[in-house]
Amino acid sequence: MNAAARDSGLAFWLRYVESRGGLWESAGDSTLVMVPPPLQRRLELPEEFAVTEHPDVAREDGVALLGAGHPLLTAAAEDVLSGDDAGLLTLAAPASLPPDGGRLLAKARDQFPVGHGRIDAAEPVERRLRQVLRVGALVTYTAAADNQFHERAECWIDVPSWQELPGQAVNRMRQFIADGAAADAQPDLSAIPPALAAAHHLLDQKFSERCQALAGGSARDAAEAELARARKYYAEALASLAKRQANAAPDRRALLAARADSVRAEEKRRLAEIEEKNAARHEIRPYRLHLLQVPVLRLPVDVLRGARRFPLVLDWLLPAGEFAPVRCPACGANAACSPLIAVKTHLGCASCVSPAAGDPAAPSAQGGTTGTPAAGRSEKSRPAVPEAARGGEKTPAPKPAKRATPPAGKAARPKPRPVPPAAKVRAKPPGPQALEKAGEKLAMEFWSVTGQGNLRALRRLCEEDTPAAAAVRLYGIAGPAAAVGLGAGEHLESLTSVSGIPPGDTMAGTGGYLHTSRDDYTYLLRWHPGTRLVCEILPFGSWVSARMPSPRWLRNSAAARMFGGLPEPETELDPVAIRLWRKVLPAHGIPLALRCLAAWWRISDGSGLLAVHPPSVLAAAIHRMIGYRAAEPGVTHEAIADLYRVTAAQTRAITPLLQGRLKLAPQQPW
Repeated sequence: MNAAARDSGLAFWLRYVESRGGLWESAGDSTLVMVPPPLQRRLELPEEFAVTEHPDVAREDGVALLGAGHPLLTAAAEDVLSGDDAGLLTLAAPASLPPDGGRLLAKARDQFPVGHGRIDAAEPVERRLRQVLRVGALVTYTAAADNQFHERAECWIDVPSWQELPGQAVNRMRQFIADGAAADAQPDLSAIPPALAAAHHLLDQKFSERCQALAGGSARDAAEAELARARKYYAEALASLAKRQANAAPDRRALLAARADSVRAEEKRRLAEIEEKNAARHEIRPYRLHLLQVPVLRLPVDVLRGARRFPLVLDWLLPAGEFAPVRCPACGANAACSPLIAVKTHLGCASCVSPAAGDPAAPSAQGGTTGTPAAGRSEKSRPAVPEAARGGEKTPAPKPAKRATPPAGKAARPKPRPVPPAAKVRAKPPGPQALEKAGEKLAMEFWSVTGQGNLRALRRLCEEDTPAAAAVRLYGIAGPAAAVGLGAGEHLESLTSVSGIPPGDTMAGTGGYLHTSRDDYTYLLRWHPGTRLVCEILPFGSWVSARMPSPRWLRNSAAARMFGGLPEPETELDPVAIRLWRKVLPAHGIPLALRCLAAWWRISDGSGLLAVHPPSVLAAAIHRMIGYRAAEPGVTHEAIADLYRVTAAQTRAITPLLQGRLKLAPQQPW
């Protein structure tokens, strides 16, 4: 079977039948297939029949044409995509002799040139394992209401650096997958969530550009033609009403004027519907997640500038035959795209090093971004991760050098901050040091006013229409403690904080540990660098974006409180809010429940929607929409509709209406 045949729809279906226990045999231009009993019953197929992908052969009696769009292909694809293709694999090392330390050092100097410095070996080479994520997804492009395209995509992410591996390295590593072996022990999973977020950002950015290209041409022409027809229709209707109004009696003119206003409102709504229907969009549906442990030769080096030494670790990927990507220790940029530069005070890159850094010879940054500040720091300064991600092992919490204690009750109350317009969107991200300082100050202020019982100051620190504001609305001053899982009567004694901005996110995150007399609790405050207002309070210690990890990762005493055991809310809940609180909390935990409530309370005409639509349908649709944005498993239309005892058709029908009001997007997940 040649390469083209292996990639055909028929070949895919034959492999699918074989994986389910069936058999097939080539008979020239057709193929005889023996279908196993489970597939016979599910797909209503005979025990054996002949298939082909050639239309001429399919004209013969008893030979089915299996081409693109055939129901059997669609059913097989859905079955494969709905399965769990996740696993852990340790790749085999090449049989060839690996390079020695001298050759590795020479290759490192060639691949990573350092301005004003030189790479020198610091320690002997040693063998290690490095984590690489293999993420597979099905991308659906919608260029118009009836114009869809599908594409299978794959992304290989280097976990420590959050960078995509080049295609040449991926092709070499594929050859060693078949000879891989299962892992001997549970690996450390603490770095997986931010690497997954980076993979999603890369895929979303790539396919957004492709989707915009598909939106042009004939698809846009069809949309413009439909808009023109709608405008013409409403223009003629308004002209007719204006003519009738001019000739009408005085007592009918007011009625005709009101009808004209109604037609204008209808025109505005209809044009918006046409624009939304023909808007280009894409949907990423993950179906594969493989964690590969790649054998490497680890080369610890020092970047020398005079007597100054800046440590760096380089990993030679043995199956790929090249070094793994390296991030800038200062700002997290990819060293392959922005070369490293050794200045007098630190090791940075062209994106973050400027003459102000203390080196007159250093080039100025040319509009570079700060990237992820936490990426280049040492392991000690990284925020905590859920213990389940470390294989259930209780390890000491990573704590930064500064350990702060919230002030006592006499501490000064914070002053209200003015909120500049669109600051959270247009403000330039601060540098790593400024972000760290601002995050530490915000965390201290936030948890201090919470401990003091200063509800007014707490509300000023939370942005409106966000999950943080929803937590305060539910429980008042106890809202933040409930959001992170603190038990009743527990008082905060001290806290740690580390700040950063995840790749592809506009929000900063400040996370660490809250220390009480009973236990240590991980927390994360998500806030806008422009307004410095808290948008979300989460029980996780690792970076979180629109896509959240499950609270079931938590393994301390807060885990059970994430799904129940909370007191009744202090505020009165409307019919939709009470349904969201009762259904989302036990199924997906308080983080998703707060997002759902924030979304519902953000809708200005919620009472008007309740007058027309059943509250259970509204709650189910919001639950599914917000859960989908958070990448929560099990939030299909069917599953959520069954939870609320409504039909999937009802949730699908009302989803466009709610989306038109919420405008959900990767940067607006609630």
